[in-house]
Amino acid sequence: MKKYFIPKAILFDLDGTIITSETIAEKAWQEACKVASKDNKKLDNPKLLDTINEIRELFWTDPVRNAEGRKNLHRARTWIVEQALLRMGVTDKILAENIAVKYATYKDEITGFFPHTEDVLKILQDRNIKLALVTNGEGEIQREKIRRFHLERYFATCLIEGELGYGKPDLRVYQTALNRLTVSKDETWMIGNDLQYDLSGAKELGIFSVWCDFEKKGLPSGLKFIPDEIIRDIVELLPLIEDKQTSGRK
Repeated sequence: MKKYFIPKAILFDLDGTIITSETIAEKAWQEACKVASKDNKKLDNPKLLDTINEIRELFWTDPVRNAEGRKNLHRARTWIVEQALLRMGVTDKILAENIAVKYATYKDEITGFFPHTEDVLKILQDRNIKLALVTNGEGEIQREKIRRFHLERYFATCLIEGELGYGKPDLRVYQTALNRLTVSKDETWMIGNDLQYDLSGAKELGIFSVWCDFEKKGLPSGLKFIPDEIIRDIVELLPLIEDKQTSGRK
């Protein structure tokens, strides 16, 4: 395996990188749709789930809607369900909101750390590597996750889009993290599961970028940049770091 310079600092994404919030979304929607179809016999559970997934994809891959949706997740999710219901011939805003609430509640219940994550964070701390959390989303929601999982134990600073007023892939958020940790871009790595939002800005700034391909999908075609490294389990991060400082990247 290739080895690189020891970073003085590492920036971590939160959802889908440290905790399973993004990767269990499908399971949470399945549960919400199952409950909804039991409450409303007119709803076909598989069709409702498929339609929600279609609209979710359209919504979150649109940069403008994505940016607005991150400011108020409940409103975005409710709108997505409303549109799915309308496609199925159902006009019911209350039902749409109830499904969105069920989704959020169940997703919160099953969210947790990815395996080995806490061990890896502790090892990095023991190596005196400065750690920062850089996450998009609403301030209150993301701050609650930080409290729930006691992430202050590991991270010297936590940057949240909703609190800063800007987020990934805006170059300002990475520069803010560097400033807070008092390190340079050439001394820093960025770790994330979303190529566009986590890594594109970091790569543009010149930060060494590691993509977490935990679902083992491989790089998509047409990508405008290539991450410096790809890992499929968080423990694979450790062998990338040498035991002694080197003069540069190899």
